[in-house]
Amino acid sequence: MITCQTLCDALESWAPLEFQADYDNAGLLVGDPSMAVTGVLVALDVTEEVILEAVEKGCNVVLTHHPIIFKGLKRLTGRTEVERCVMAALQHGVALYAAHTNVDSIEGGVSHALGTALGVQDLRILEPRTSLLYALHVHTPSDAAEQLSEALFAAGAGRIGAYDACHFSVSGTGTFRPLTGANPSEGVIGERSTVQEVQQHFVVSKEKRAAVQQAMENAHPYEVVAHSWIALENSRSDVGYGVVGQLANPMPWDEFVAHVKAVLGVRALRHSPRVRPMVQRIALCGGAGVDLLPRAIAAKADVFITADITYHRYFEAKNALVMMDVGHWESEQHTIQLLADYIRRKFPNFAVLTTTSLTNPMITV
Repeated sequence: MITCQTLCDALESWAPLEFQADYDNAGLLVGDPSMAVTGVLVALDVTEEVILEAVEKGCNVVLTHHPIIFKGLKRLTGRTEVERCVMAALQHGVALYAAHTNVDSIEGGVSHALGTALGVQDLRILEPRTSLLYALHVHTPSDAAEQLSEALFAAGAGRIGAYDACHFSVSGTGTFRPLTGANPSEGVIGERSTVQEVQQHFVVSKEKRAAVQQAMENAHPYEVVAHSWIALENSRSDVGYGVVGQLANPMPWDEFVAHVKAVLGVRALRHSPRVRPMVQRIALCGGAGVDLLPRAIAAKADVFITADITYHRYFEAKNALVMMDVGHWESEQHTIQLLADYIRRKFPNFAVLTTTSLTNPMITV
């Protein structure tokens, strides 16, 4: 039996909730974590139609990119679309899970899916995220240092880019005096002790902090572990927003526009004035990513593809590149298959369906 919590754990091992933006509300929004899952319906948005579709198809989990609950709900009266969706989910026993900016942030996430669909290669993250790393300093008796470091490596400490088992150690002398009520592994109550210790330094990613803390407490010989956590501003090249890459071959402007329209199924595009006759280097951000424009310019992109660009932002292109608005739903539509494929890989004998309901609220004619 696969429970809702099992499904949540699988999703969050891939796209940790620690990666979501501060304003976001990703994760399990409605439903009992212990509920047995009968099937998952994947969509971009939660609507009443999507919930009824899930019920009709025997799915009791709706997995979407956009969270239906974004701001606090003070009542459930059916007055708004959000309230009606939550009420329908509760009425039919359907759990609602949102994988939003945490999936925007991971390698292989939303923008990667968009880039891959358009044939953009050698994708790398456009704006690496900061404030997702910690430095851990821990003091350990010398004869227990290796035991502790191995336990912390196993829990995820010491991973930097394409390297693991990274740490630095300094030998020194530690002192302590056990007081009444203490249960020291060595030393005598009321007497000061001197011990040869090693101060070990590790870098720990935010999503691994709790596991590393637990591993440290389990493996350390001292009753009270002398340690400190320090938040770092260092960026992570493997976590961030948007992507930039190359087309295999330069493409004439008109051909590129036709290519984008055909792949994304759009009738019309908004864009700033054309800058160069040929296009090859492409920056992309699924959803509303216009704030990444300076990054796209710095990456020397020919075109920056995103959505929800307002009138005055087009002036910021400054003939450096072409800003192209392909539509919000259109830029994120491949996220549906991205989420479905991940769940199918994790649970190959499990019913995972993609919605047939069109949730795009905007029509272009």
